[in-house]
Amino acid sequence: MNTDNAIVYPCTCNGCRNYPTYPAQIWHESQIASKAQGYYFSRDTMKFFNSRIADFKPVSISSRADSLMVIVSSKRGDDARDYEIITLCPYGELGREWNKDSDGAPIEHYSTLRAARKSARWNCTIASQICDCHGCNLDKAGR
Repeated sequence: MNTDNAIVYPCTCNGCRNYPTYPAQIWHESQIASKAQGYYFSRDTMKFFNSRIADFKPVSISSRADSLMVIVSSKRGDDARDYEIITLCPYGELGREWNKDSDGAPIEHYSTLRAARKSARWNCTIASQICDCHGCNLDKAGR
């Protein structure tokens, strides 16, 4: 919501309260769930979807330079395990990889951990993912 050139959101999320969770300060995968908004990394959700954290590293996607990139693997039924890159902004909001392949289809899953680690997204050779959460929008507007 934009009122008189000032952005205002009527909620109490971490971004609106200017309460960053500092996900880049994580040093063990067990800490990720406490830094992320929602239940995506909760133990029960990960168990339900047969998901695992394969790798993680700090990255810079905002002026605060304290975000986290996570490779998550999941297995659905008898299908092979696949890998996805998830980014946590400074406020703990989740973002999925947005790069497109040569056909214009979004690349969201990789067949191996090696392929995910070789991706342009993981190696930061493509533009940083732009977060659209309340906190990042307020930071861009000069809070």
